[in-house]
Amino acid sequence: MRIPFLFVSAITLLSASVTHAQLNIIEAGDGIVEYSQANAVPYDSLAPFHQSYDNYPKFPGQTLFFQGKKNDASGYVDAFYTANPLKGNSKVYHVMNERVGNTSPDAVVGKYFDVLKVFCKQNSRYCLLLKEQKTGDEIYYLPSIATTNNFICIGNYEKMKQLHVGKTFYALGKRVGLVGGNTLQTTEGAEYKAVDMGVELHDNGAYLILEDNNGQRLKGMPYGHIVAGFVSKERLDSLIKRYGKDYGKRIAFMHITEGMSKEMLIESLGNPIKKEQTTFKGKSADIWRYPEGYTIGLQNGKVISVHKSSYLW
Repeated sequence: MRIPFLFVSAITLLSASVTHAQLNIIEAGDGIVEYSQANAVPYDSLAPFHQSYDNYPKFPGQTLFFQGKKNDASGYVDAFYTANPLKGNSKVYHVMNERVGNTSPDAVVGKYFDVLKVFCKQNSRYCLLLKEQKTGDEIYYLPSIATTNNFICIGNYEKMKQLHVGKTFYALGKRVGLVGGNTLQTTEGAEYKAVDMGVELHDNGAYLILEDNNGQRLKGMPYGHIVAGFVSKERLDSLIKRYGKDYGKRIAFMHITEGMSKEMLIESLGNPIKKEQTTFKGKSADIWRYPEGYTIGLQNGKVISVHKSSYLW
């Protein structure tokens, strides 16, 4: 039987196409996203280096200062490397103890580092490529709870100085640090003026220097527009204007009372770390818990109960 020419040609073409077909093979990546100055997330200078992992993509192009830590005689473990640890094995930078594998404090404490790149793996693990300004050494830093508080971003330092120095603050009646050492239980409402910013080696974070009329100097840790342990005159005046003198002062000095609105509560303490639902007099109510030890009951948008304990969440 004679096979038609067109049918033979179709078979030939099909065979040829199958023979020469190729798949688009894509090499598996390492899952690492790289940030440089070209694609860095804009940095507003309000956030300190350690505040959140989400901030790391903002730091390419910024300069960091490493304070060190109080027990730095043992060096820094799992922190500084000569190659990117997210990509595999890497050697410890300036190792001082081969058995433990820790970086010598002399190599990093009191040094300034330019952030060249930031690497992110699986949206949770970060590594920063730093360049030490004096030696030019390129160092890979793996963030950890033990060391992130020791880094100060110069941009944040200058922003906090610009934002707070020269302004008047009132103490919240909390125990705060004294410049030079020790602590002091402040008197609520005592007036201070921010005169400068300071940094101490082997400590955590830059602080605002607050001075009273007798020349006594206290430390206030700035977090954006907030200074821990104090309220600014600007904020107090603004709250009084919005809520009246009585409620304005209560909100500013964190005196939560029954009858306050949910808006006032959030203005004073911020958002809670834990929310629960309950019933009160047969109606639905909410329980908000705060790290300061407050447990607040709310119903219909109003504070109905306030409990303050010494236990901190």
